Amino acid sequence: MPTRVAGIQPGYLPWLGYFDQMRRVDTFIIADEMQFSSSGWTHRNRVRGPRGAHWLTLPARPTHGQRICDVTLDPDNPWAHKHLTRLRHFYGRSPFAEAVLSSIAPILQRPSARMVDASIPLIRFLADRLGITTPIVVSSDRGLERRYDEEFPDDRGPTQRIIAFMKALGADELLEGASGRTYLDLALCERHGIRVVFQDFAHPVYPQLDEPFVSHLAAIDLLLSVGEDEARRIVRELP
Repeated sequence: MPTRVAGIQPGYLPWLGYFDQMRRVDTFIIADEMQFSSSGWTHRNRVRGPRGAHWLTLPARPTHGQRICDVTLDPDNPWAHKHLTRLRHFYGRSPFAEAVLSSIAPILQRPSARMVDASIPLIRFLADRLGITTPIVVSSDRGLERRYDEEFPDDRGPTQRIIAFMKALGADELLEGASGRTYLDLALCERHGIRVVFQDFAHPVYPQLDEPFVSHLAAIDLLLSVGEDEARRIVRELP
Protein backbone atom coordinates (compact mmCIF):
# COMPACT_ATOMS: atom_id res chain seq x y z
CA MET A 1 0.00 0.00 0.00
CA PRO A 2 1.48 3.41 -0.94
CA THR A 3 2.72 5.75 1.74
CA ARG A 4 1.28 9.16 0.96
CA VAL A 5 2.80 12.44 2.11
CA ALA A 6 2.16 16.13 1.61
CA GLY A 7 4.51 18.99 2.35
CA ILE A 8 3.75 22.67 2.81
CA GLN A 9 5.63 25.59 4.30
CA PRO A 10 4.54 26.52 7.82
CA GLY A 11 1.77 29.08 7.83
CA TYR A 12 0.52 31.39 10.54
CA LEU A 13 -2.98 30.13 11.43
CA PRO A 14 -3.32 28.29 8.08
CA TRP A 15 -6.52 27.97 6.06
CA LEU A 16 -8.71 24.87 5.77
CA GLY A 17 -7.07 23.65 2.56
CA TYR A 18 -3.82 23.25 4.51
CA PHE A 19 -5.49 20.95 7.01
CA ASP A 20 -7.39 19.10 4.31
CA GLN A 21 -4.05 18.05 2.82
CA MET A 22 -2.84 17.05 6.27
CA ARG A 23 -5.80 14.78 6.97
CA ARG A 24 -5.47 12.98 3.62
CA VAL A 25 -1.90 11.73 4.06
CA ASP A 26 0.09 9.30 6.18
CA THR A 27 2.75 11.89 7.08
CA PHE A 28 2.63 15.67 6.74
CA ILE A 29 5.84 17.66 6.20
CA ILE A 30 6.17 21.21 7.46
CA ALA A 31 8.80 22.50 5.03
CA ASP A 32 10.37 25.18 7.24
CA GLU A 33 13.79 25.17 5.52
CA MET A 34 12.43 26.93 2.45
CA GLN A 35 13.33 30.56 1.78
CA PHE A 36 11.08 33.12 3.42
CA SER A 37 8.92 35.26 1.15
CA SER A 38 7.17 38.37 2.38
CA SER A 39 4.40 37.75 -0.16
CA GLY A 40 3.56 34.32 1.26
CA TRP A 41 1.48 33.04 4.15
CA THR A 42 4.17 31.98 6.59
CA HIS A 43 3.79 35.13 8.70
CA ARG A 44 0.15 36.12 8.19
CA ASN A 45 -3.42 35.11 7.54
CA ARG A 46 -6.92 36.56 7.53
CA VAL A 47 -9.82 36.30 9.96
CA ARG A 48 -13.42 37.54 9.74
CA GLY A 49 -14.26 41.00 10.97
CA PRO A 50 -17.64 42.73 10.77
CA ARG A 51 -16.56 44.49 7.55
CA GLY A 52 -14.90 41.49 5.93
CA ALA A 53 -11.46 39.87 6.05
CA HIS A 54 -8.78 41.31 8.33
CA TRP A 55 -5.07 40.45 8.39
CA LEU A 56 -3.23 39.11 11.44
CA THR A 57 0.50 39.45 10.78
CA LEU A 58 3.52 38.28 12.73
CA PRO A 59 6.27 40.91 13.13
CA ALA A 60 8.83 38.95 11.12
CA ARG A 61 12.36 40.35 10.77
CA PRO A 62 13.88 38.39 7.86
CA THR A 63 17.20 38.97 6.21
CA HIS A 64 17.70 38.48 2.49
CA GLY A 65 17.49 34.83 1.44
CA GLN A 66 16.87 33.61 4.99
CA ARG A 67 15.24 30.26 5.68
CA ILE A 68 11.79 30.33 7.26
CA CYS A 69 13.06 28.43 10.30
CA ASP A 70 15.67 31.13 10.96
CA VAL A 71 13.44 34.20 10.68
CA THR A 72 13.12 36.01 14.01
CA LEU A 73 10.28 38.07 15.44
CA ASP A 74 10.50 41.63 16.70
CA PRO A 75 10.85 41.14 20.48
CA ASP A 76 9.43 44.60 21.17
CA ASN A 77 6.17 44.00 19.28
CA PRO A 78 3.35 42.68 21.54
CA TRP A 79 1.79 40.84 18.61
CA ALA A 80 0.24 38.01 20.67
CA HIS A 81 -1.71 40.45 22.83
CA LYS A 82 -2.82 42.36 19.73
CA HIS A 83 -4.00 39.24 17.93
CA LEU A 84 -5.89 37.87 20.93
CA THR A 85 -7.54 41.23 21.46
CA ARG A 86 -8.56 41.38 17.82
CA LEU A 87 -9.93 37.83 17.89
CA ARG A 88 -11.95 38.55 21.02
CA HIS A 89 -13.30 41.72 19.43
CA PHE A 90 -14.27 40.01 16.18
CA TYR A 91 -15.66 36.77 17.61
CA GLY A 92 -16.86 37.78 21.07
CA ARG A 93 -20.48 37.27 20.01
CA SER A 94 -19.85 33.61 19.24
CA PRO A 95 -20.89 31.10 21.92
CA PHE A 96 -17.70 29.20 21.10
CA ALA A 97 -15.26 32.09 21.47
CA GLU A 98 -14.38 31.65 25.13
CA ALA A 99 -13.59 27.93 24.84
CA VAL A 100 -11.46 28.33 21.72
CA LEU A 101 -9.61 31.49 22.72
CA SER A 102 -8.92 30.40 26.29
CA SER A 103 -7.29 27.25 24.85
CA ILE A 104 -5.23 29.01 22.22
CA ALA A 105 -4.14 31.95 24.39
CA PRO A 106 -1.35 30.06 26.24
CA ILE A 107 0.12 28.98 22.89
CA LEU A 108 0.02 32.47 21.45
CA GLN A 109 1.52 33.96 24.58
CA ARG A 110 4.51 31.62 24.81
CA PRO A 111 7.83 33.42 24.24
CA SER A 112 8.63 33.10 20.53
CA ALA A 113 12.04 34.24 19.34
CA ARG A 114 11.52 32.80 15.86
CA MET A 115 8.52 32.87 13.57
CA VAL A 116 8.22 29.08 13.61
CA ASP A 117 8.19 29.09 17.42
CA ALA A 118 4.81 30.78 17.06
CA SER A 119 3.40 29.17 13.92
CA ILE A 120 4.19 25.47 14.29
CA PRO A 121 2.62 25.02 17.78
CA LEU A 122 -0.49 26.74 16.43
CA ILE A 123 -0.59 24.34 13.46
CA ARG A 124 -0.44 21.40 15.86
CA PHE A 125 -3.15 22.96 18.06
CA LEU A 126 -5.52 23.57 15.15
CA ALA A 127 -4.94 20.09 13.72
CA ASP A 128 -5.84 18.56 17.07
CA ARG A 129 -8.98 20.68 17.43
CA LEU A 130 -10.06 19.75 13.91
CA GLY A 131 -9.68 16.05 14.73
CA ILE A 132 -6.62 15.44 12.54
CA THR A 133 -4.15 12.89 13.88
CA THR A 134 -1.67 12.69 10.98
CA PRO A 135 1.97 12.59 12.17
CA ILE A 136 3.76 15.87 11.47
CA VAL A 137 7.42 15.99 10.43
CA VAL A 138 9.27 19.32 10.62
CA SER A 139 11.86 19.56 7.86
CA SER A 140 14.55 21.27 9.93
CA ASP A 141 14.21 18.66 12.70
CA ARG A 142 14.92 15.85 10.22
CA GLY A 143 17.50 17.61 8.05
CA LEU A 144 15.42 17.08 4.92
CA GLU A 145 17.00 19.98 3.05
CA ARG A 146 20.40 18.35 3.59
CA ARG A 147 19.02 15.17 2.06
CA TYR A 148 17.95 17.21 -0.96
CA ASP A 149 21.46 18.69 -1.27
CA GLU A 150 22.97 15.21 -1.13
CA GLU A 151 20.50 13.60 -3.53
CA PHE A 152 20.54 16.34 -6.17
CA PRO A 153 23.77 18.36 -5.80
CA ASP A 154 23.75 19.53 -9.44
CA ASP A 155 20.13 19.09 -10.53
CA ARG A 156 18.06 21.55 -8.51
CA GLY A 157 14.35 22.30 -8.54
CA PRO A 158 11.09 21.94 -6.63
CA THR A 159 10.41 18.47 -7.97
CA GLN A 160 13.87 17.27 -7.00
CA ARG A 161 13.40 18.63 -3.48
CA ILE A 162 10.09 16.80 -3.10
CA ILE A 163 11.60 13.55 -4.38
CA ALA A 164 14.50 13.81 -1.90
CA PHE A 165 12.12 14.48 0.99
CA MET A 166 9.94 11.53 0.03
CA LYS A 167 12.90 9.16 -0.28
CA ALA A 168 14.09 10.23 3.17
CA LEU A 169 10.67 9.32 4.58
CA GLY A 170 10.19 6.14 2.56
CA ALA A 171 7.12 7.52 0.81
CA ASP A 172 5.97 6.79 -2.73
CA GLU A 173 2.81 8.87 -3.19
CA LEU A 174 2.57 12.66 -3.09
CA LEU A 175 -0.57 14.67 -2.42
CA GLU A 176 0.02 18.04 -4.04
CA GLY A 177 -2.07 21.19 -4.16
CA ALA A 178 -3.70 22.19 -7.42
CA SER A 179 -0.96 24.77 -8.10
CA GLY A 180 1.54 21.92 -8.36
CA ARG A 181 0.23 21.21 -11.85
CA THR A 182 2.12 24.29 -13.03
CA TYR A 183 5.59 23.36 -11.79
CA LEU A 184 5.89 19.66 -10.93
CA ASP A 185 7.86 17.45 -13.32
CA LEU A 186 5.53 14.45 -13.34
CA ALA A 187 7.81 12.43 -15.61
CA LEU A 188 10.70 12.86 -13.17
CA CYS A 189 8.46 11.77 -10.30
CA GLU A 190 7.45 8.69 -12.24
CA ARG A 191 11.09 7.80 -12.97
CA HIS A 192 11.72 7.85 -9.22
CA GLY A 193 8.71 5.65 -8.52
CA ILE A 194 6.54 8.43 -7.11
CA ARG A 195 2.86 8.76 -7.90
CA VAL A 196 1.33 12.24 -7.71
CA VAL A 197 -2.26 12.92 -6.68
CA PHE A 198 -3.60 16.47 -6.84
CA GLN A 199 -5.84 18.07 -4.25
CA ASP A 200 -8.82 19.88 -5.73
CA PHE A 201 -10.14 21.56 -2.61
CA ALA A 202 -13.73 22.76 -2.49
CA HIS A 203 -14.02 25.24 0.37
CA PRO A 204 -17.03 24.53 2.60
CA VAL A 205 -19.60 27.21 3.37
CA TYR A 206 -20.58 27.45 7.04
CA PRO A 207 -22.36 30.00 9.25
CA GLN A 208 -20.19 32.99 10.11
CA LEU A 209 -21.08 35.77 12.53
CA ASP A 210 -21.55 38.24 9.68
CA GLU A 211 -22.68 38.06 6.08
CA PRO A 212 -21.84 37.59 3.30
CA PHE A 213 -19.69 34.47 3.72
CA VAL A 214 -15.95 35.07 3.32
CA SER A 215 -13.98 32.06 2.07
CA HIS A 216 -10.30 31.08 2.43
CA LEU A 217 -9.80 32.51 5.91
CA ALA A 218 -7.62 31.09 8.68
CA ALA A 219 -9.05 27.78 9.87
CA ILE A 220 -9.59 29.25 13.32
CA ASP A 221 -12.55 31.13 11.80
CA LEU A 222 -14.34 27.79 11.43
CA LEU A 223 -13.70 26.83 15.06
CA LEU A 224 -14.77 30.23 16.37
CA SER A 225 -17.86 30.33 14.15
CA VAL A 226 -19.35 26.86 14.68
CA GLY A 227 -17.44 25.25 17.57
CA GLU A 228 -15.16 22.25 17.75
CA ASP A 229 -17.72 19.46 17.26
CA GLU A 230 -19.27 20.98 14.16
CA ALA A 231 -15.86 21.99 12.80
CA ARG A 232 -14.67 18.40 13.08
CA ARG A 233 -17.77 17.17 11.28
CA ILE A 234 -17.27 19.67 8.46
CA VAL A 235 -13.62 18.72 8.03
CA ARG A 236 -14.37 15.02 8.24
CA GLU A 237 -16.98 15.31 5.47
CA LEU A 238 -14.89 17.36 3.06
CA PRO A 239 -15.10 15.74 -0.40
